[in-house]
Amino acid sequence: MTGTAQPGIDRQQDDAVRLHKLMTGYLASKVLFSAMELQVFDALDKGACSAEELGEQIGIPARSARTLLLALMGDELVSKNDHMYSNNPIASTFLVSTSPRYMGALATHQSTHYAKLIQLTDSLRDNKPVRAGENYSGAFGDDKAWARRWAEITRASSLLMADNLAAQAVLDGRQHLVDLGCASCAYSIALARANPGLRITAVDQPAVAEVAAEFVEAEGLSGQVNVRPANIFEDAFGDCDVALLSHVIQGFERGRARELINHIYGWLPEGASLLLHTHLPERALTPFPFLFGLILQINNTQGGEAHDEELTCAWLREAGFGDIEVSAVSPISALIKAVK
Repeated sequence: MTGTAQPGIDRQQDDAVRLHKLMTGYLASKVLFSAMELQVFDALDKGACSAEELGEQIGIPARSARTLLLALMGDELVSKNDHMYSNNPIASTFLVSTSPRYMGALATHQSTHYAKLIQLTDSLRDNKPVRAGENYSGAFGDDKAWARRWAEITRASSLLMADNLAAQAVLDGRQHLVDLGCASCAYSIALARANPGLRITAVDQPAVAEVAAEFVEAEGLSGQVNVRPANIFEDAFGDCDVALLSHVIQGFERGRARELINHIYGWLPEGASLLLHTHLPERALTPFPFLFGLILQINNTQGGEAHDEELTCAWLREAGFGDIEVSAVSPISALIKAVK
């Protein structure tokens, strides 16, 4: 049967292509990080230009500019027309530093993981973070520079999830929500916009709360969202009828995460709801929630990991919560609703 494809060979080739994509995936992310560091998208935002002209603008040789632009074309971030390069809409929206939806802080943060990932095998063997540069945990202390960076990182990552969460979290009739571990307050801001009559108290460690309050004020929501420092493992907020934990429990090892859920149940009023927003691999539409634990493995000092749906729901039931519902929020996150 000359010229007829053999199913077994086709399957093997598909598998080989898939593995090749996995083995070379680091190239796509690294070229994006380098392009942002070199301010390629800012330069192209000023107008289309040749590779040689771009190289002059950003200070790299013409060959390097051609190599870089070709790689960006492969990921459909830039386009070429008659030897002139320009940003595609996705780059103009998210990768130009003057854009309100700029994701630069998140890109910079992810880029810092590269050197540590070289030591991932050792980290997995030792079950310890890689001690190279900064590590992060649930205990940032009073480091204001790191707190600002952390708030900016979480604000950038929330672009994928915050509005979706606000749409999923039906809060009709609720009066007061407390956002526990609010980081940048991006989720509080989205929820406030979607629920103008909802009073929100957003809390985090002092240095983080200080930055979050700036973001809330810039959005004109200081009258609705009150940001203040608190210790979410010790303080109580018994006057609320909704508690939000958005990307918090994943930062802690299993015992500590369970302890936090039990603590919240202890002070949450009867009939109040807990909204637990997190990465759940079972609900994911992209590989990231499956891979997220590796970032925690090399960076997090509190034993954090991507706790799965079954275990998280079990913790909620053991604490005493009922009416547990799970739904996808975004391609990378899900929402667990529970009632006391």
